[in-house]
Amino acid sequence: MTNPTDARTQDDPGLDPDTSRWLELAEAWATRDVFEAAIVGMPGNPLGLATREIGGAVALALGAEENSFFNRTIALGIERPASEADLDQVVAFYAEHDRTLAVIAIAPQARPPELVGWVEARGFAVSRRWPKLWRTLDELPAAPPTDLRIEGIGAERGDDFAAVVNTAFEFDDRYRAMIPQTIGRAGWRHYLGFDGEAAVAAGALYTMGDVAWLGFGATLESHRGRGGQSAIFHRRLTDAREIGCRLATTETGPDSPEEPNHSFRNMIRLGFQVGYHRPNYVRRPAES
Repeated sequence: MTNPTDARTQDDPGLDPDTSRWLELAEAWATRDVFEAAIVGMPGNPLGLATREIGGAVALALGAEENSFFNRTIALGIERPASEADLDQVVAFYAEHDRTLAVIAIAPQARPPELVGWVEARGFAVSRRWPKLWRTLDELPAAPPTDLRIEGIGAERGDDFAAVVNTAFEFDDRYRAMIPQTIGRAGWRHYLGFDGEAAVAAGALYTMGDVAWLGFGATLESHRGRGGQSAIFHRRLTDAREIGCRLATTETGPDSPEEPNHSFRNMIRLGFQVGYHRPNYVRRPAES
């Protein structure tokens, strides 16, 4: 089995073009659907959410706050080579929504080679690198042990799902109504881990044809180390295979001795491979 410490620093040298394409598109399309569901489900769009397709990429904006997690552009240069005109449209999109803090994710396979220089020339600087992970679904490991009860949920458990995700990710409370809007939406499945009747872990699955994206994986700090997240990962992988998916992808924060990420290690134990470590280029507000 791959050692998590080794996987932390080794990109997969054998990543095929189709897999590398879906590592970006799955995240982009899933996140866009989260925004679009919230726009429809929250009358008046109180968070000022917006999406736009630019050059095959997905640009996302949260007008309510300068937040790098929500104000970002994904998959630029993946579906086709990006142009400087595309970048100008991205910059204009954030200006239109009055966002000075924004992120452009640039995968190693993004085209053309000049893209990074164009991004930097527009005031973006490299920041954290996110491990992008994938695995096939032809064979799965045995279900990991947990003393939590894992269940698929519907809209009646939306508040519980939002509470776990919002608390674990330390999101502002105003995002709570946004989180469960995809429950019951086409392509989505949602899960909770329960300790008795208390919801303490969460995860979501979004499928696009034969590709699955796994997101919203979260466990309350009080219940970490009890196998809940790994069990929800396994349940999502099993369901994705039963649906007919051949490939699963996800992403997480970096894992290092200074900043350990147990979610990353859980993914590696469940057979995920690191495709690459994707740089995120951030434009920050000018200091006054």
